[in-house]
Amino acid sequence: MKRLLGAALVTLWPAMAPAEEVAMPEGCEVLDASDVIRVLVCAGPLDQATLVQAGRAACGDVLPCGAWIWADAADAPVTAPANHDGLTQAQVTSARGVWVAETQQFITIDSVKE
Repeated sequence: MKRLLGAALVTLWPAMAPAEEVAMPEGCEVLDASDVIRVLVCAGPLDQATLVQAGRAACGDVLPCGAWIWADAADAPVTAPANHDGLTQAQVTSARGVWVAETQQFITIDSVKE
């Protein structure tokens, strides 16, 4: 499923529910966390499965949880907001995507060139 959000193309990727604890992939780290939001940076060219793994690892069994992933720490918020509404439009559109633990989906965010 694809949606247009501001200047970003959003793609939903369903994923399987975790059967056991998931390890954080190499090159990814959690910069900050609130009760609901995790702020991650995953450097380098990573495939969709690796980004899903990073989101799953960051959220663990916490519900609700949204793990936002950026390629560059400079684009990510320094402090994790209390909820998704606390992210700026620039932060949302510069993210690689977000893992939504409640629905077990990874939403990819791609820039739209006009």
